[in-house]
Amino acid sequence: MESGMQHLTKADGFGTQMTYFEMVNPLTRCVEDYALPPFAQLRVSDIVPAIRTAIQEYALDLNAIEDDLSYFEDEITRESVMDRLEIIDDPLNRLWRVVLHLTSVANSVELREAKAEIQAEVLAIQSRRLQSVEIFEAMQTLRDGPEWPNLTSEQQRILDRAILEMKLNGVTLTGGAKERFNEVDLRLKELADVFSNNVLDATKFSQLIVHDRSELEGLADTALGVFARDAATAGFEGATAKNGPWKLPLDKFGCPRVLAKCSVAATREAAYRAYRTIAGSPPYDNTRVLLEMLQLRQERANLLGYSTFAEMNLADKMAPTVDVVQETLRELRDKCFAVASVEMLELQAFAAAHGTSVTFVVTGSRVERMRKEKYDLSEELIQSYFPLPTVLTNMFEFISKLFGVRIEPADGLETWHPDVQTYQIRAIEQPDEPVVSQFYLDLYARPGEKKTNGWIEVVVARSRVLRSEKAPVRLPVFALMFNYPRPVDDKPCLLTSVDTETMFAVLGFGLRIGLTGAEYTATGRPHGIEWDAVGFSSQFMRNFRFHRETMQSISSHFETGKQLPDDLFDKILESRSFMRATNFADKYLEVAAYDMILHHDYDPFSTSESVFDVFRRESQAFTLRPALAEDKFICSIHQIFPGLYPAGYYSYVWSEMLAADAYACSAEATTEEEWMALGRKYRDTMLALTGPVHPLEAFEKFRGRLPSTEGLLGIRVKLSYRF
Repeated sequence: MESGMQHLTKADGFGTQMTYFEMVNPLTRCVEDYALPPFAQLRVSDIVPAIRTAIQEYALDLNAIEDDLSYFEDEITRESVMDRLEIIDDPLNRLWRVVLHLTSVANSVELREAKAEIQAEVLAIQSRRLQSVEIFEAMQTLRDGPEWPNLTSEQQRILDRAILEMKLNGVTLTGGAKERFNEVDLRLKELADVFSNNVLDATKFSQLIVHDRSELEGLADTALGVFARDAATAGFEGATAKNGPWKLPLDKFGCPRVLAKCSVAATREAAYRAYRTIAGSPPYDNTRVLLEMLQLRQERANLLGYSTFAEMNLADKMAPTVDVVQETLRELRDKCFAVASVEMLELQAFAAAHGTSVTFVVTGSRVERMRKEKYDLSEELIQSYFPLPTVLTNMFEFISKLFGVRIEPADGLETWHPDVQTYQIRAIEQPDEPVVSQFYLDLYARPGEKKTNGWIEVVVARSRVLRSEKAPVRLPVFALMFNYPRPVDDKPCLLTSVDTETMFAVLGFGLRIGLTGAEYTATGRPHGIEWDAVGFSSQFMRNFRFHRETMQSISSHFETGKQLPDDLFDKILESRSFMRATNFADKYLEVAAYDMILHHDYDPFSTSESVFDVFRRESQAFTLRPALAEDKFICSIHQIFPGLYPAGYYSYVWSEMLAADAYACSAEATTEEEWMALGRKYRDTMLALTGPVHPLEAFEKFRGRLPSTEGLLGIRVKLSYRF
């Protein structure tokens, strides 16, 4: 297996002793050969020429289809419009996805420059495609014509969503309005890059260095080893776990661990202040960036005839109106607060008994200490049963057993980093056990060049239209990214409860892509479903972290090899509701409400109230957590600004409501046969059909009814949870 981001350099040429085949741009060649991205061969200098060539060919293809649709207006068919568009859209879209992916996993100055050089040209040709009047009218003709009743539900769904997508991208605009719309779109993409790069750079170049070991009391030796290694990377040669110095992490994975474990208030305060103000001050300041993005989003919505960006955003979602979303969030808040207020009183009493009060400085560590004393449970003990290599192997076995597939190593896929692994999924209950998908697995954090959190990137989506001579269907290929700490010395990375939850979640997202039954790219990609249901499969899998047999099956003590014992799991299960309502309000409801207010109620052109004023106000309304006066956490919230969730952060809550209701049926499976049957039913409905059919239709096929919110409330606030 080759690994190759070390080849991704600003080389000027290929040399003089190369064959014609070798001289062809590897990115261009992978399109011509219907191959996967040549990550090992790829250089930054390949990107712009390959993308520019794809743009030129795309322009010719668009000219041709527009001419044909105009000339043969009476002979329009679904194949001549939709299938042909899928074929001509694919090359540029596939290559551009490579560039976007690399900027998230192997970011560099050279890569940023290459992307910036070509991005305007990419957006221009994509806008031309989405604003083509000839294509738009042909789609409308198809929908209104005699062929419509004969289309499959998947084909009808694709056509409906394609027409709406073109409307939301300005196809009905003319003259100056269309020109301004495209200017706004380009500027928003540029600002998204600035925002992401500021967060990466602010995190990478942060210098929260600790030289005195006594300031890190409470942190495990493994954590100190990671922090010392990061300090050495930052230029502090000779840093060791024992003697330091140590560079504290400020990313969304590492910093919360410091806040929970470190017993020194001054260290926690310094870390918390730095963490909550990342990218909130020069030289990597996102304050003006996010404000301009809000202004441009508002203008974009107005150009399309919507009052607010949030109203426009809901046009292709399941949620019917902004009012419904905001009312749902308020209802959930009220129900959470009934429990969260009790949780906070208990925390305050615990803190007082130990001579402190609940402030932003002590909250995390006090919660961890209270949890440890109340349940005789420590995170370090839990971690010892979840070494990453073993968990991964056992997780694959769990997925295989539940869904009737086999995950095995895949050879021949080039990767962007030596750590990246490659796998394929086989359908072992089908004749000849065919491979149905492949995926990359990028496990470890690389601060400054790789985004934080866990996420998925689809390299190619499943498509029968884009089949080749070698295969009757193009198989889906995706990448799963995590940010686990790299092992120190010979000790494996030990997963925290949050780490394990993230693995379930990201693998769950991948399963929807890998096991989809979609016939077309449009329904096999993440955007192939309403976005407020996109996290369903991810949230569904998260729930297994509280299933005894599953957690024991993926566990193995890193020293003894023993599985998670029953008494320890009982404590984990008992502690699952600990501060659960408070955490749900903090993690989801607060940000979701703030996001919707920014994109619906807030006037970004007004100077009377800043985005930070709004955040502080909404924090008081949606969370009981003590506030930090200078909090600028919004300057690093990727999902809302450069990410895919502007006016859509509520989607996490929406998806979790569906997933909790779906998962509740697992209590009905009391035997192994029933358990396996349930997994197969989920595979053949929610995983295979979500996309080709509406998410609620897929849900109804799985559960036999439409969803309710009680499952979510049961899981999150322990009101009616049965498992």
